[in-house]
Amino acid sequence: MAGRRTAGNASLTREDLADAALRLLEREGPKGLTMRKVAAEVGVQAASLYWHVQNKEELLDLAADALWEGYVPLPPGLVASPDDWRRCLATATRRLRAHLLAHAGAVRVLAGRFAPGARALGPLEETFGMLRRLGFGPAETALGAYTVVIWVQGFVLHEAVPMSAAEERGATPAEAVEEARERLAALPAERYPHLVALAGELTGPDMDSRFEFGLALLLDGLGALREAGAG
Repeated sequence: MAGRRTAGNASLTREDLADAALRLLEREGPKGLTMRKVAAEVGVQAASLYWHVQNKEELLDLAADALWEGYVPLPPGLVASPDDWRRCLATATRRLRAHLLAHAGAVRVLAGRFAPGARALGPLEETFGMLRRLGFGPAETALGAYTVVIWVQGFVLHEAVPMSAAEERGATPAEAVEEARERLAALPAERYPHLVALAGELTGPDMDSRFEFGLALLLDGLGALREAGAG
């Protein structure tokens, strides 16, 4: 077929495969990613992929690497400064959430996977450099970044999937939350006094409020470590 890429066509690159895998993950999730589907996405036979990757796991590594592309911790005009560390780190964390939400269907590929390639190295280097400029020591930078990234990944995974079967049945997120609140409030109070009493608090805050609450806790903890390291 005219224009069809083949194993011998130099225009097919590992970056092409990474982008195709990322698109499939965003549309269909990890279960929908197969070598055959990726091959169809780039217009080749599945066997041709093995000229570029050994197996599906290597393809997932490439997709995870590609997912980081485009993440910039701080916007133009906001300079990492020790005197403004909290605002800078909060901004970088919110921007990471927004970046991952833009690829919500693919975020699961990051879980437990650390295979930084050319497209992730820039964002990671910039993130670590920011933390060092904000006054964090080497250990606090490495472990602090890990903790923040893992928490944001988990948070985005949580908000990107249906809350319950109610959403699968066609309920809106707000309706699913209300259904959960009603179920908790209707429990026998003598057996579940705290669940009944907290029904509103457990289901009331929106995701932005929940994120900001968790972010404040993280920043408080990182701030304490930063001060201890400075002392």
